[in-house]
Amino acid sequence: MSPQIDRILKNAHSQDRVLNAPISECAVQEFEQAHGIQLPDGYREFLMRVGNGGDGPPCYGLGPLGLPSHDMRPEEARRWTELRDIQRSFPFTRYWIWDEGQTTDEGRIEEVKYGSIYIGNDGCGAYWHLIITGPERGNVWMIAFEGIQPACPKRDFLTWYEDWLDGKDSFYAFPQ
Repeated sequence: MSPQIDRILKNAHSQDRVLNAPISECAVQEFEQAHGIQLPDGYREFLMRVGNGGDGPPCYGLGPLGLPSHDMRPEEARRWTELRDIQRSFPFTRYWIWDEGQTTDEGRIEEVKYGSIYIGNDGCGAYWHLIITGPERGNVWMIAFEGIQPACPKRDFLTWYEDWLDGKDSFYAFPQ
């Protein structure tokens, strides 16, 4: 077990955080095989050693592996359950607010949903995702109706979760 997982377990326990039961390595492998991907190592270990959803950095907690948020529109929920685009590379490395008319040379709007899984919800259509493919593999990003952004500063799943346990609960900002 990694030292970071040990710290997360200790802090979550001392703060009385409620997490779903961990899932088995077999369950993780079945998910990976069903979608033709490999989850980032830190997230895999979290699922198998800490928990499969529960209290977490998003306002409404961490979602269980492969399940969409209860407030997603049916077509969005289906997209995040079926994960048709999960093997495609997530091309973005910088935030993009298309709602304000910004453009990007990194990709197209339909590619925002490539290569990630839903992990949590901050409400009002602001969903946190773990990037599975591409240059941001392993990092956590916000995908909302008006734009996308990495957690700020950029961080992988375990660091994002541990920072939340340590009281760093604001992950919104735009790098200069």
